[in-house]
Amino acid sequence: MKVLILSWYFPPSNTIGAIRVGKLAKYLMRHDIDVRVVTAREPDLAKTLPLEIPPERVTYTRAVDVNRPIDVIGNLRNRLLRRTPTPGSGAGVGAGGGGGAGAGRASLVGRVLSTVSDFYLNLSNLPDRYVGWLPWAVLGAKRVCRDWKPDLIYVTGPPFTAFLAGHHLSGALGVPWIAEFRDRWADDPYFEAPDWRMALLDRMERRVAGTASGIVTVSEPWTTFYRAKYGKPVATIYNGYDPQDFPLPTREHPASADLTITYAGVLYSGRRDPSALFQALALLGDERSRVRIDFYGSDPGLVFPPAERAGVADRVTVHPAVPYKRSLEIQRQSDVLLLLQWNNPREQGNVPAKLFEYFGVLRPILGIGLEDGVPARLIRERDAGFFSNDPHAIADQIRRWLAAKDANGGRLEGLPPTAREGLSRDIQFERLLDFCVKVLQPATPDCATQTPRDA
Repeated sequence: MKVLILSWYFPPSNTIGAIRVGKLAKYLMRHDIDVRVVTAREPDLAKTLPLEIPPERVTYTRAVDVNRPIDVIGNLRNRLLRRTPTPGSGAGVGAGGGGGAGAGRASLVGRVLSTVSDFYLNLSNLPDRYVGWLPWAVLGAKRVCRDWKPDLIYVTGPPFTAFLAGHHLSGALGVPWIAEFRDRWADDPYFEAPDWRMALLDRMERRVAGTASGIVTVSEPWTTFYRAKYGKPVATIYNGYDPQDFPLPTREHPASADLTITYAGVLYSGRRDPSALFQALALLGDERSRVRIDFYGSDPGLVFPPAERAGVADRVTVHPAVPYKRSLEIQRQSDVLLLLQWNNPREQGNVPAKLFEYFGVLRPILGIGLEDGVPARLIRERDAGFFSNDPHAIADQIRRWLAAKDANGGRLEGLPPTAREGLSRDIQFERLLDFCVKVLQPATPDCATQTPRDA
């Protein structure tokens, strides 16, 4: 089988989306699939993720930043506001008080420029701000296909500009394509825009994804949703972990009287919020001095304000982002790993790739967020930690972990290997490859009933 993969993210760009796609390409090649990848040169991401397939299999293309005009407008507005005297500053007052009028005009112009910027963004960033990659992705793929024709085009988003490229190439080459929703598109609850833009996105998604021969999602709720929306074969393929990156522990966990809780990744204001943990820490009294919370790659502006409100900022540290391999080592050395989700029913089906890293390193997980979501279910079913939004319950669990360390010479036992059974990328991608074959042979029964394996 020959497979063309389209994805904005790909190694060596170090981001969670690139990890999944890079591991997929590696798996397919290991199983004698002839793979080609078309991706973008992403200038804003650290290039620290290992490329695990031969570089000649990957085509990196340029992309145009369609939001460059917004930068120009923003600079113009800022210069205008800086140069205009403010009321009461004394500048221009001797000429009849023109400072106040000038400030008013500047404010009006600033509002107009902001309105123009917002309208431009909503109208031009369709389906997203990466739309400037579209012609280059198509051109790069057509060059790849001059003397090589894929049997299948596999497209992963976000960004969903890749879907537009896959849709076009499928028609141009006469090749079926599969749409992988690593996140939701028009139905993404994290995305806010005017109603007219949301209607446009929904229409665009239906037109584009409606031509796919199959759909892949990362959770069962999303599989149910997209099967109902499109009536197509849909498979649930978890992110999983790569056993080569997550060998079973061969030595004892470091001993320490303190409990280290680690979060690696970004935060979203009001949606991935560590406040409940900070409030729990405040309830520990003197015992809180034995707990350390480390954040890696998170915005300090979203970490320290809630920590300060709870009075526990002295127990919190924010570190810069680190390379992928280093991140895994930090997670292995931690006592407990923090998983944050939005405590809202609209979060249903969101299963962060980070969860499978946590399972991979076999450390206890503390989950905060949607308590009936897939991550909470997996953590409870596999006895892999604790999930709650109640600061009192979290505080009690921290006390239990501290007591366990005291009883075990300063070591908190890790999870048993059975906790991660069935969650490896190999098992997930085995199912994905089987699904791809069935999509290419639509007469095969049960094509639309793919669900994750448990072993």
